[in-house]
Amino acid sequence: MNEMNVAETTPHASEAVTAIYELPVPIWVSCAALGGTYPSGYGRVQFDVVMPQDHAPVGAPPVIDGVEVPESFDGELIAWTTKYAAWIPKELQPATALRRIVITAVEAPTDTARAWRGPDQQLGEFIKFWFDQVRSWVEILTGQDLDPGHRVYDSETVGAGLTFMAPPREGDLGVRLTTRHIQPVSAAAWRGILQAVRDGMEPPLERLLIRDAHAAFARAFYRRTVIDAAAALEIALVRVLDERVEDLPERQRERLEGGPTLGISIDIAKVSGFEFEVPFEDLKRLNKARNDAVHRAQSPDYSETLILLEVAGNFLESSVRVKDASAGTD
Repeated sequence: MNEMNVAETTPHASEAVTAIYELPVPIWVSCAALGGTYPSGYGRVQFDVVMPQDHAPVGAPPVIDGVEVPESFDGELIAWTTKYAAWIPKELQPATALRRIVITAVEAPTDTARAWRGPDQQLGEFIKFWFDQVRSWVEILTGQDLDPGHRVYDSETVGAGLTFMAPPREGDLGVRLTTRHIQPVSAAAWRGILQAVRDGMEPPLERLLIRDAHAAFARAFYRRTVIDAAAALEIALVRVLDERVEDLPERQRERLEGGPTLGISIDIAKVSGFEFEVPFEDLKRLNKARNDAVHRAQSPDYSETLILLEVAGNFLESSVRVKDASAGTD
């Protein structure tokens, strides 16, 4: 359950707002990111994010000057972090899944027309949008799947809903477990992400689209996967052509000015002698699958979708400069 417990139900205007926020979906972070305070915010609402302490098995409350953070709710110990079953590269350990943070030092504009709309009210209004931006940056930088609206779970009941009369059987057939490969957010990346959200920085559109393609693939929406993957490829390829427009022959430059389709953009790059690490035949294969999905409502199978998703991802990784929120550079 998502919860935000405000220090006082209706704080006076002069009182500082401090709240415990339970993330809608836990985010895997490096343990080095714990125990710190990070500036963040959304729009005109600015605040500090205070991380819990690293303490097994469920973390420990953050340390905040002048604030006594509770250790339990209604007699139950607060889980600040949790180590779920996951495979994490040795060089990125130790890491843990962040479940709760403390938000403090909240600053918000004064709404003279609605005196009740103080910093606490504005924080409540914007916290969902803040998390959406944070999770988008985390997803494109680490590949974590953090969609709170359509979760992908690590366990699945085999034969759910079946009751066997012959042969007689009691209970489920079994449980299928999946161990996820996780790349946690480093301390530097976490600071950069929270600052990027505060400053209104948006992730590159092609990165959001390839993120959406991976999310669709994890949920077996293969038609949606190839459409989003091809859209990401198209944006990235057109950007490459625009950046290298002086290298294009005059005829190909004219074709580019006409707002070409993905297929024409691939042809422009090929005719112009461009070389990519991803073969042109693979780019054409993805374009054809996208056209089949859009115009003929055809959906590729699991194996073909996985190959096409890798085509788009490999092109983005090898051919496009990506602005990294954690580094602040191209």
